[in-house]
Amino acid sequence: MDHKRQRDKPLILMLDDNPVNLEELAGLVDEAGFDVLRAETGEIALVQAVAQLPDLILLDVLMPGMDGFTVCQTLKTIPTTRDIPVLFMTALADTADKLKGFQVGAVDYITKPFQYEEVLARVQTHLTLQKLKLELQEKEQRLSRIFENAMDAILTLDEAGRITLFNTAAEQMFRCKAADNIGRAVDRFLSPELYKTLTNFRNGVPAEQAIWVSEGMSAVRADESIFPIEATISRVEAIGQKLYILILRDINERKARQQAEAECNTLRGINLYLQEEVLASRDGEELIGNSPALHQAMDLVRQVANTDATVLITGETGTGKELIARAIHNLSARKDKTLVKLNCATIPENLAESELFGHEKGSFTGAIARKLGRFELANGGTLFLDEIGELPLEMQAKLLRVLQEGEFERVGGTQTLTCDVRVIAATHRDLAQFSQQGKFRADLYYRLNVFPINLPPLRERKEDVPFLVKHFIDKYAAKFGKKIQSIPERMMADLQSYFWPGNIRELQHIIERAVILTKGTQLAAVDCVNVVGAGAPTAAPIVTLDEAERAHILKALEATSWRIAGNQGAAKILGVPSTTLRSRMEKLGISKPA
Repeated sequence: MDHKRQRDKPLILMLDDNPVNLEELAGLVDEAGFDVLRAETGEIALVQAVAQLPDLILLDVLMPGMDGFTVCQTLKTIPTTRDIPVLFMTALADTADKLKGFQVGAVDYITKPFQYEEVLARVQTHLTLQKLKLELQEKEQRLSRIFENAMDAILTLDEAGRITLFNTAAEQMFRCKAADNIGRAVDRFLSPELYKTLTNFRNGVPAEQAIWVSEGMSAVRADESIFPIEATISRVEAIGQKLYILILRDINERKARQQAEAECNTLRGINLYLQEEVLASRDGEELIGNSPALHQAMDLVRQVANTDATVLITGETGTGKELIARAIHNLSARKDKTLVKLNCATIPENLAESELFGHEKGSFTGAIARKLGRFELANGGTLFLDEIGELPLEMQAKLLRVLQEGEFERVGGTQTLTCDVRVIAATHRDLAQFSQQGKFRADLYYRLNVFPINLPPLRERKEDVPFLVKHFIDKYAAKFGKKIQSIPERMMADLQSYFWPGNIRELQHIIERAVILTKGTQLAAVDCVNVVGAGAPTAAPIVTLDEAERAHILKALEATSWRIAGNQGAAKILGVPSTTLRSRMEKLGISKPA
């Protein structure tokens, strides 16, 4: 085992007969800073475990041939692998199956579909516990610091049931300080049923090294409120005495994460959203060009930026309306505050009010906690409402009230809140025509259209194409590690002659693809630009929605080297959870080429 101590990073062995699951989970663990071994059969996993002695093993339960239970049972009979912690990955809900996992030697389980924060937290927790078994003889005090980063509440007990360690997550779960509980009996935090289970385990019933406490048990906070839990209890030998480790998870919090992804994002912290916005906010990063049309738009930006006037940005999709909004914000007195954005076309109609104004806990099904709306997040700063023409009519009246009076209420709330927000809206619709047709409130249109800025389509500023091409080549060459010094003359001529129905965004994607395909110093010629003589858009064949979706997913997968999850994965690019992307891939018959 000495060579394990010399590793720079922990080594994790993963066994799963589904290559898609295996690659996705391996990518996540690799990004978290661990080394990974992969196996698709139980026989291969046993060979790798004996040869490499990983620090932790993740086993799928149901597999053809040798299943996960058999693999785990075999590992526990081999002297060199029996102490390696094993975690099962399973979609099984049957308590008997989970108990069987502990009976054959596993220390924990991870439930499918995966919650990635939970996966990493449990992996880190059990790596920590394994390290503890090796180091506790030298210095028991180190356990407290190691446990502080754990996501679960972790308590260690001596043979008399007194608390010896009480981590930060436990302080948060039980709402009390660790210093007030060290040395005290643990029974104050356990329901009678849970305390009886712990007592039996300390008395050797059952005789396993670890047991899983199923749903139906509860714990007690310091304020005497009771909440449902699931837990694992294990024992270790240290300095000639037994220690017991109790890991608890609040079932209500776990179920809440699974029920509503939007609420999960809120619980992860509003800071993540704000940090992403700050990273994305570059002062006119891609407002590139020297055309009169662009100069005129930027003159308007500079004139209106230092006022608090509402701005309506119009233009076709892909012309850079969000970049204009960011430029206005960054040139304004509000530049040190937050620019918050909301795409009105992407939010379900029944959640529009909650997204704009927030909601109170319990105001509707799935509202498990108070959520701040975009107006509250943008207080003191700027709110960018993209695709404002898609906002439901019912919400338009409430938005008008905020614009005129600066007041609103959260969904389910009774308190009237005020805010100081500068609103910038954008649309590719003709809102004047929409208002005449009754599809958009005329009074809201007039209130938004205080200072209009129209962005011309790329086909009307073709002199900017060479500047944009150079900018995107430099950007993606740096990203993909290429050195590109020239572009074929014919390709540049085609780019300047093309009608550009997708505008700058379409040009950006074409150059990105060309850079990826480039092998030398000259930009690779791509065949996706079809120029037509009269300057009209090319008539592309109409395909089914499934065909279009399949092609789009394949493009994202190819651009990410078939990585699905993680910050650099295709799911992130497509803006969907990785579980959703994997489900769509299976439905559309998409699999990674051999």
